[in-house]
Amino acid sequence: MRKRSLQAMLLFVTVMGFGQTDHYLSGRAFMTGGLYDSALFHLEKALQQDPGKTEIYYQLGISYFTLKNYPAARDAFYETEKRRKGMGSFYLAKSEIKLNHPQQALKYLRIHLSSRYKKSESEILLDEDISTLDRMPEWQQLWNEKRWYSTRDRKFHDAMFLKSQGDYLEAINQLNTLEKQGYKKSLVLSEKAAIYRELGNMKASRSALKSAVKSDVRNLDALQQLSIVQAAEGDAEEAVEGLNRVIRQEPARFEAYIQRAEALSQAGDLTGALSDMELYLTYFPENDSALYRQGLIQFQHGKYLDAIQSFNRSLTLNSGEAAYFFARGRTYAATGTTRYAEKDMSMALDLDPLNGEIWYEKGKLADQLGNGNSACHCYRKAFQYGIFEAGELINKRCN
Repeated sequence: MRKRSLQAMLLFVTVMGFGQTDHYLSGRAFMTGGLYDSALFHLEKALQQDPGKTEIYYQLGISYFTLKNYPAARDAFYETEKRRKGMGSFYLAKSEIKLNHPQQALKYLRIHLSSRYKKSESEILLDEDISTLDRMPEWQQLWNEKRWYSTRDRKFHDAMFLKSQGDYLEAINQLNTLEKQGYKKSLVLSEKAAIYRELGNMKASRSALKSAVKSDVRNLDALQQLSIVQAAEGDAEEAVEGLNRVIRQEPARFEAYIQRAEALSQAGDLTGALSDMELYLTYFPENDSALYRQGLIQFQHGKYLDAIQSFNRSLTLNSGEAAYFFARGRTYAATGTTRYAEKDMSMALDLDPLNGEIWYEKGKLADQLGNGNSACHCYRKAFQYGIFEAGELINKRCN
């Protein structure tokens, strides 16, 4: 409890220290960390700055509901529902159940089932609050009113079950059929892309994601995933353009800032990349992975001393990641601090002894230090674990 409170204080101080006035993003960041009391403070401030904004009411409702303040949650979701029909209906039903108003809950559940925000049938039926309504006669009447879920809805659910079980080929077959039938094309294509990615077919995954985005510009999940694929394939400028759209439409997608930073770095814009990383770390100053990724960007642009500082901070927060020691070791090596570099490689190997790349880099460092026997041992290990270029060094130097 003390640790969580301290984290909340650190985040608040950090945000204020950077002159950050975006209370909505601060609130969403606290929600991500599970600190809902602090989230409420910032979301209320955000509502004062931007009265009547639907998304703020919705996130307030989630925070109040999580904190079990059900009257306040109901009020926030009611304001959400007034502004965007269907958006607050599911949680309005849950809030009314918590307040012992089952008839009102059924009313809002009916609205939810008629809305574009409708959750899957299984998600509704298995919800711990909603499922308490099944003892009421009106519950069955509601489900008998009309066919709320079509055959194609159920086939999509079946395809998702097959995907979760690893039966990718049958899942793809079912999704192909649904696509031909015109069922929720963008969603179907996104799921196909995810399966292709699992199967290692990145070309098919990228094509499906492009089609998903083209079919529905509101599918930000597909757009964000497409941008990641584009960056991985070297299309950094396209990736940045896509992530710009994602962040513009949904600024609380915090991971998108890191992804855009990496794409900007790849495109040669170090200033823009570090600006995005600074923004992310303003809200999540103790995220060791983000600090590590910032260090990698700095390393790639030759900012070795800055990179070492980033890796130092990531290792202070988490000394159990081999990749962090390896990255700092490579950076020390680039500055000519060979003994420090070799020590970090040893630490990395203690955590990940089967990593051929680390063995290979450690061997090169041992060579620089004039320790031929140690270098050859490392090269043999590297070759054993899949670094085949180490074989050339073994043949030249170790026979």
